[in-house]
Formats: sequence, structure tokens, C-alpha cells
Amino acid sequence: DGAPAPHYNKRRGTMKPFITAIPAIAALLCLAAFTARAADDLPPGVTLVKPEAMKWEKSASGRENAYLMGHPSKAGPYLYLVKWPPNAKALAHKHPDQRYGMVVSGVHYIGYGDKYDEKKLHAHPAGSFFTEPANQPHFGKTMNEGAVLYFYAVGPSGKIGRAHV
Repeated sequence: DGAPAPHYNKRRGTMKPFITAIPAIAALLCLAAFTARAADDLPPGVTLVKPEAMKWEKSASGRENAYLMGHPSKAGPYLYLVKWPPNAKALAHKHPDQRYGMVVSGVHYIGYGDKYDEKKLHAHPAGSFFTEPANQPHFGKTMNEGAVLYFYAVGPSGKIGRAHV
């Protein structure tokens, strides 16, 4: 019908909703700037790696590793995550270093001995803490859901024995 929209102010030629929204837009921009600045204001030496920034590397075993600090092949402390796919198996093997682990998600089955033996597997549900003593042969498995494990140790590390099938 040619009539201006009800929010249009003929005298000033402006749109009221836009003007009333300016303080809200400014507040959102300030909040976004503050949030971005807060992430940049980490003290020296602080490391923050968010899940979306983790770099996962596929290994020959079919598992994926995300190295968060150091690396098992180098001297010094290292920390990394291991994604075990569903129905994966690791044969008996050992590491030259004492390792500390935690199940982050899923259920991981671990057994100790020189030979893979299903009867020796222990279920470690999410939240379980475990150790892998230096040179202690161990083996593992996942079922249908897979698992994510967290490992910490001081390298250099390595694997001795067949590690996967």
C-alpha cells in the first residue's frame, strides 16, 4: 500500500530497532574482544591446547596419537592421548620407561605378562588410573566402544616386542 513500515521514523529517516540495538551490539563486541583478549593474556609458560586444536596422528597400529607435551622418542617429560579404535588389540610388549596412564573415555582392557592372554585382561573404565612399570610386559584390547587413554612419562621411550595385530 506504499505506507512506510511501522518502525520507520519519517522525520529522521532512521530505523528505531537498529538504533536501540546499538548498545546490545556494542556489548556483544566488547564481550567478544574481552574473551579473545583473555585467551591471549595467558602467563608466560602456560600452554593451552583446546580439543579442536589437537593434532591426531594415525599410527601403524590403527590407533591415533595426539602429542600434547614432548614426545616419547625424545629425552624429557612427555604427555599424549591415544585413541584406540573399537575392537583393537595390542600384543605383549614393554617400554623402557615408567608410564602413568588414565582412561579418558570408553573401557580399556589391560593384562600383564609375556604373552597375550584374554583371561588376564582387567577392565579399566573411564576415569581409571594405571601404571606401566618400566620393562613390564603388558597387552591390551578394546571392545565395541574403543577408548581414549592419557599417558605421561619421561623419555626417551620405545616399544620392545610385537605391539599390535
